[in-house]
Amino acid sequence: MKKIIVYILTLLVVGTATAQKLTPVQWSYETVKKSDKQYDIVITATIESPWHIYSQFVKGGPIPTTFQFKPNPLVQLSGKTKEVGKLEKKFDKNFNAVIATFANKVQFIQTVNLKVASKTKIAGVIEFTVCNDEKCLPPSKIPFEVILQ
Repeated sequence: MKKIIVYILTLLVVGTATAQKLTPVQWSYETVKKSDKQYDIVITATIESPWHIYSQFVKGGPIPTTFQFKPNPLVQLSGKTKEVGKLEKKFDKNFNAVIATFANKVQFIQTVNLKVASKTKIAGVIEFTVCNDEKCLPPSKIPFEVILQ
């Protein structure tokens, strides 16, 4: 009976260890004040090797990295979200297309203008897919919020 209990407990411990969710991408957020009414929202993805995420501008392939900003009556987005990092383009046989990816680290920068100089916040959701040469994890949606002051 003791052997059976030890065996069951061992299976539970091993099952729990292998069921841990992979999170190869860590996200951080900051704001950079450019003037009284203008800010850059800097969203940084730190990506574990050998994983990568996709550019916002991929077409005909995987789910691109996207940013959905929740409406705030005090904030107006200015232009498109910029990508700052080492962009790698290569042919991906799974998608039969040239695909743009980022590994290690990439920053996404969105400029915003305040309609009045006051403290407020902007929130949203990042959607992205992370892959390595062997597999992709299901697409993830990560909520975020930054304070503009």
